[in-house]
Amino acid sequence: MEDTKQLKITTPIAIIIAGFLVMVGILLTNGSGEKVVKEKTLSEQVGVSKEKLSQCLEETDLEALDKSIATDVENAMKGVPADQRGTPYSIVIGKNGVKTEIRGALDYENIQKAITEVRSGTVTQKYEGEVASINSNDHIWGNPNAEIIIIEYSDYECPYCKKFQATLTKIVEDSNGSVAWVYRHWPIHQNSFEKLAAAECVAKIKGNEAFWKYSELLFGLLKTEADPVTDQL
Repeated sequence: MEDTKQLKITTPIAIIIAGFLVMVGILLTNGSGEKVVKEKTLSEQVGVSKEKLSQCLEETDLEALDKSIATDVENAMKGVPADQRGTPYSIVIGKNGVKTEIRGALDYENIQKAITEVRSGTVTQKYEGEVASINSNDHIWGNPNAEIIIIEYSDYECPYCKKFQATLTKIVEDSNGSVAWVYRHWPIHQNSFEKLAAAECVAKIKGNEAFWKYSELLFGLLKTEADPVTDQL
């Protein structure tokens, strides 16, 4: 018969090993019996550390940011009575200078209809505001030189805005470069300003692509109108 060798564990060593395993179990379960999984914050998921995000937020003049957004929104919606304003609100702009507005989260077919009208030069709903021209601070998805630009005013805690995100994404993807989408902030829900400030910092630190990924994650926190939104910036 072939000889077999067995490793004998003495009682003191066994006690030490058992104690170590118990300690590890406590650490992994936080003493509650449930396994603790350390999840990355949203900013970390797009490559921005918590430290960098916190530093950027501390260095940002939040009052000036709030004032700038309010002025931009007011000018863009001059043609809309205050009691009829809501998110999302969008302006479709053609290179031919024709503009139309979209109030609310219209479906794919109606947005395409608005785009077709702008291209033709005759629109059903003429835009009456004074929307600011696209500048270096804007967040653009798609071809910056596209024939059609859709400027959307949105809120990270608006369920209709979340739904509209998917629609506009498909519009841009299906356009073969002829339609681009500009995202601008309009914080009208609780806690949305904190989220947009963080999104602006992500853009500043990591760039345009990170901003869009981060925005998608922020909307991902909002499951339904009734669900609470957890801050994991």
